[in-house]
Amino acid sequence: MLNHKSSINPLYFSTRDLLIMAVLGAMGGVASTYVNILGDAVQAALGIPGATQWAAGLHVIWIVLGMGILRKPGTGIGVGILKGAVELMSGNSHGIIILLVDLVAGLLVDFVFLLFRKKQSLLPYMLGGSLASASNVLVFQLFATIPSNILGLTAIGILFLVALVSGLIFAGILPFLLVKSLSNAGVVKAPEFPLKKQRVGWWILLCVFILAASLAIFLRVSLQGPKSIDISGAVDHPYQFPGGEIPVELVTRQMAYSDVMTEYSGYLLSDLIEYAEPRSNADTLLIEASEGYAFFISFEELKNNPNILLVTNGQGTDASLDIVGPKSSKAWVRNVSKITVIASEGLNIILPSGEITQFDPDEWVTEMDSTQVALPQGSTKLQGVAAWKIVEAYDQGKQAENIVFRSTTEEMTFAWSEIQDQDDLRIFTVIEQEGISFALAEMSGDVQMYPLTELEIE
Repeated sequence: MLNHKSSINPLYFSTRDLLIMAVLGAMGGVASTYVNILGDAVQAALGIPGATQWAAGLHVIWIVLGMGILRKPGTGIGVGILKGAVELMSGNSHGIIILLVDLVAGLLVDFVFLLFRKKQSLLPYMLGGSLASASNVLVFQLFATIPSNILGLTAIGILFLVALVSGLIFAGILPFLLVKSLSNAGVVKAPEFPLKKQRVGWWILLCVFILAASLAIFLRVSLQGPKSIDISGAVDHPYQFPGGEIPVELVTRQMAYSDVMTEYSGYLLSDLIEYAEPRSNADTLLIEASEGYAFFISFEELKNNPNILLVTNGQGTDASLDIVGPKSSKAWVRNVSKITVIASEGLNIILPSGEITQFDPDEWVTEMDSTQVALPQGSTKLQGVAAWKIVEAYDQGKQAENIVFRSTTEEMTFAWSEIQDQDDLRIFTVIEQEGISFALAEMSGDVQMYPLTELEIE
């Protein structure tokens, strides 16, 4: 029973209150990883950039549920901070920015519920859920690549409306019905917050608002990219861009941004890499951002995708060098600090027929998710794809019984039934200046084998 005695000060969070907030925050943080995967899959199927916002409300539902159950000022903020912390520690690709996103969502839920005396009515759920869900679009625009023309603003508006509707349904109506069912069953019974004490709630919101604004300003300043970037690695002519007389021309491309054609002006990344004179065995680019985020682009895509540009966004101290145009939204990197040309080592896949092929991580970008992996040289954030999906894709004859993973010194054998449909065991791509290698690890970050050199399907 989640009952709360009316004699207890409604501003006081009991042990049970804190436990409820912790559980909802943890569940929300873990669930968001799988919501992101689902959102990426839908976006890939539809081919519409920004389509992931249909699931925005699924990220916020936990915060609204917490407020619906406890109905105490600060509940939304508490669940939001806990949820963001779980996402941050689990290796969310947005880094510390995700903490600000969840903090703002919790702040908005608290704010809206404070406006209503009857917190059990549908309206505060719908308004709080929709605004909190849509806020992620605006927060991310502080740090994401933004087109500087009116078409870009239109695209952002479309994303905002999609997230608003998602929040209305998934973070408004759905949690309202859940809390109402729990209340009718006698599982949840929380007192209304006394009107005369709402002044304290407003002070809580004011303090957290100042904290959120300070964090946003700090991140905005600290995550600013450098004025030039290093282009190095497996090249004969490393250099800094911009700098000197580099024979590359400014070009303009139109690309879909949330299904809206948007115009970007910048330099073809392929031209910039060609000027560095990459070596014959080079096949991958590692794009690194100032805040530590990194992603890769294959030479094959660089050759076949004429829309990959290095563009300058903003002016003065707000200017940043950004990558736009790759087929994966994860490779649209803001505040680029370094581009490294890399030669891969390769991962052999031995099929039941005896045929040997190679794993190409570029083909699995949409299936990847990130986490902190404890490699021997230190913990680092890596992108990985579930091992069973790779096996299933290559085992066309459905003959798999055992899967053997090998490194240069050891091997591990799993029965196919052990790993089938298990997303926890993944093959992670390790990109370093000296090349690309692979690790077999779990989403918890525990490494099973490194470096992984061979996968055999028996």
